Amino acid sequence: MSKWLRLFLFGIWGLLLIPLVTPILQKWLEENVFSDPHGLAMTIFPNAGAATAFNNLLALGEQRWFKFALVFLTGIVIGVLLEWLSRTSDDKKAFELKSLGTKFRSLSDHIKVRTASSGWPDNVRDLKPAILSVFISAKKFDLWVPNEHVYQLPDASFLCEYFRSVGTLLENGHFDKATSEALSWKPFLDKVKLS
Repeated sequence: MSKWLRLFLFGIWGLLLIPLVTPILQKWLEENVFSDPHGLAMTIFPNAGAATAFNNLLALGEQRWFKFALVFLTGIVIGVLLEWLSRTSDDKKAFELKSLGTKFRSLSDHIKVRTASSGWPDNVRDLKPAILSVFISAKKFDLWVPNEHVYQLPDASFLCEYFRSVGTLLENGHFDKATSEALSWKPFLDKVKLS
């Protein structure tokens, strides 16, 4: 829904709320503004004029069609708010997943450079906190991640390829494919465990 249509709906709904707050406003004005018969407010707004306006608003608030319109429009406003909140939440999740994909691919590149020489997994000790962090983030989005056994593999190619393939899908916004791709790596790690 466009921003202007949403603002229009909220404006109409706000106008419909005026007769509901009129009794409270009338009581407050009578106690605080119109209580002084010689004050400036009585000069500008004679009590009879204000009373007529408040009585008309109160009568409008009692109309059956008005109550129906208020309830109907309240339902529409709640629906629009829920749709907007859902879309905002989905946009935030998409941004976080794309950011996670970027981290995956970055880690893949860093690990690949580090493991060009021998020494896996000792040569990536400083990257382990970053790896653990992205694994925790991925689990929040129900992505399968390898366990600590990945550090017992003879080289880092499994982890590099996992990060590269899943990260690319996440960066490109293919979240369902990334979930199934991540899960497709599980049998490979299980197979290596058995050997």
